[in-house]
Amino acid sequence: MTAKRRAAQSRGRMPSASAAADIAADLREILTRGLDLPEATVRFIDSTFSHPSATELAQIIDDDADPERDGLLALLFSPDEPLQIELESRLSRVPGETPSAGEVVARLTAAPLPVHFRFPDGRGVLEVPLAAPLAHLLIHGLGIDRVLPAGVDEAVGVTVPGRCGRRVRVMLRNARFDFTPARCEFLCTLIPKLDIQDEDDRACFAFALELLAELEASAVVYTALAARKKWLVRALHHGQRLREQLAQSNFETFLSQGRRLAWVDESLIRRQMGFIDRICIAVFGRLTPADPSGQPQAVDIEGLPDVADLMQRLT
Repeated sequence: MTAKRRAAQSRGRMPSASAAADIAADLREILTRGLDLPEATVRFIDSTFSHPSATELAQIIDDDADPERDGLLALLFSPDEPLQIELESRLSRVPGETPSAGEVVARLTAAPLPVHFRFPDGRGVLEVPLAAPLAHLLIHGLGIDRVLPAGVDEAVGVTVPGRCGRRVRVMLRNARFDFTPARCEFLCTLIPKLDIQDEDDRACFAFALELLAELEASAVVYTALAARKKWLVRALHHGQRLREQLAQSNFETFLSQGRRLAWVDESLIRRQMGFIDRICIAVFGRLTPADPSGQPQAVDIEGLPDVADLMQRLT
């Protein structure tokens, strides 16, 4: 996004001390209640620290020389979706105002604030003082100073009510792309056409956001969708061919012939192809062909980088 466009979006949205004060107060109230550790965070902690107790984690945090300390703190203060959704109710009430992230941090850390992290399985409660570096990490993860474009925000407000609407705003706030006019137009058309309260449609919307994040700002979205569908069709044929080949010979023989294996989740491929069809019909009023020639083509797997690319695209 150009500096000129950023300036245009920011006009009338200077950092607001009053908005920062309100958000800091809400966030302090949330943190004072304590946070339940998400299951994914607990799994990571258990796999890294061998099912530690809250006391054992506190010992790591208290030891400035422990090499695992900083990573553990970064994990704990990376906001999860429920926290973001709860805070979004405040952010949505201050349209046109951009809260100052620095001001929020200053207000949060003006008085001591111990944050209690609760294990879901009765292992106890981990208490961590909210120091300024951790407050900066938390506020950065919340993305409170990112303003959603007016048209996109209105599309959400009109068509996606309540908590689900706040969840969609969080998804947009976390999106890893700039809101260019073309992307805003795409989102404003797509959002009303999906029932984002439905889990599958919400997954479709998340897929669209991830696709936008992979594109250059000048890329044509329909062309990108067509290219992705064509690639998925090739990956599907590759997986089917590989399964047929394995059925004809055992695993050891397959490897001894120098042939490469790349497991393909065919159900996930078909689901993503369905997402692409859903998006194309909703936004562009037509489907994109799987392949202009109509002929199945193989995905060439030449080495570990190709395998890594395949796995990344199918997650």
